[in-house]
Amino acid sequence: TIPSTGVVSGAVIYFRDDMDLGALEVEVAVSSTVLAAAVSAWFGGDFCLERIGRKRTLVWASMIFIFGSLVMAVAVGPVKDGYYVLVLGRLIVGTAIGLASEGGPLYISECAPPTVRGSLTTLFNVAVVGGQVFASIVCGIVSYLPSTYNWRLMLAFGAVPALLQMIGFASLPPSPAWLVLKGRTEDARKILYQIRGLPAPEGEEEQEAINQNDDIEFELKEIVDEHELAKKGHGVSLWKLWRAHPAVRRAMTLGCMLWAVSQLAGINTIMYYGASIIRATGVGEEEYHDGEAHKHRDSLDIWLTVPLMSMQLLGIFVCYSIIDKRGRRSTLLLSMTLVWIGLVLIALGFAADSPGFTVFGMCFYLFSFGLGLSTMPYTINSEIYPVEYRSKCVAQAT
Repeated sequence: TIPSTGVVSGAVIYFRDDMDLGALEVEVAVSSTVLAAAVSAWFGGDFCLERIGRKRTLVWASMIFIFGSLVMAVAVGPVKDGYYVLVLGRLIVGTAIGLASEGGPLYISECAPPTVRGSLTTLFNVAVVGGQVFASIVCGIVSYLPSTYNWRLMLAFGAVPALLQMIGFASLPPSPAWLVLKGRTEDARKILYQIRGLPAPEGEEEQEAINQNDDIEFELKEIVDEHELAKKGHGVSLWKLWRAHPAVRRAMTLGCMLWAVSQLAGINTIMYYGASIIRATGVGEEEYHDGEAHKHRDSLDIWLTVPLMSMQLLGIFVCYSIIDKRGRRSTLLLSMTLVWIGLVLIALGFAADSPGFTVFGMCFYLFSFGLGLSTMPYTINSEIYPVEYRSKCVAQAT
């Protein structure tokens, strides 16, 4: 997600001018990633998660991410210096985002102990937003380089965390739930013992170890029972779920609406165009009205996105501390209420032509979004569906 939000927010200022792009062309370049993510989650997520597993899907997503980042960085060609190549790279990156956004929370929820599952799923979003904050810092540093190629370095930077993620996931075990789904129950037992920090039972001591670890065996039994039910979900289409399963239909409506609300609340506008919005507020305009100093205005706009994105990260940390205590519903309702207030503050700031008030509204909005709307679509969608239909439903909602 780093090159999709944190990096692009800064890079768009430069590749727009370097390629001489109009507003529509910029919007296509930015939004093409979201479109590709939706398509890959819908058509590829369920297939990949079921066939090759959660872990391998995330490894492949990382590889696709690396390739897409490098394609964007070397975007050259006869049409406006490689605009079409840039869009192609954005589409490739979006494909990886769709797979990772679906597979990451699902892998965590299936490997985490039930008592801390909500908190650990929240950590997925901490990593995403933390990466965006770090990406903004990198963009701020790189922005002082010549504008003819600094945006290429910004976009290429996305390959670095993707490479680290690929290496990290390559060393992690498969999801126990996926192993059970594939009929490898004994392998799933060993993985559960491994990720709970206990030696796997072997040989003559196996039965004794099993008797002494009732929690793990109970967890394994729950997974096995759930996946006995999962067999019923094979061959069932989404259309049939919507038409003939009222309970699943209600869950899918909730899951899809959560994702729709989180996106329609304006988060992508602020994250993708954060630096451009800050410029529109007029912050620091009097210091950079002419001369050589004007060249540093772009860098100022990018640096100001760092505290903005940090506010969302702060909100997620607060969410992490309260999600398992207050519950999903109350945390989500609090977040949605505060997000609404934040949007009103931003609108009032622009209406009053007050840069400081507008930036305050953006900070308030991002903190409020991180408090619940940023995390709950992942967490709730990984928990509300019957296991036999979970992959299909999560792919649809994402």
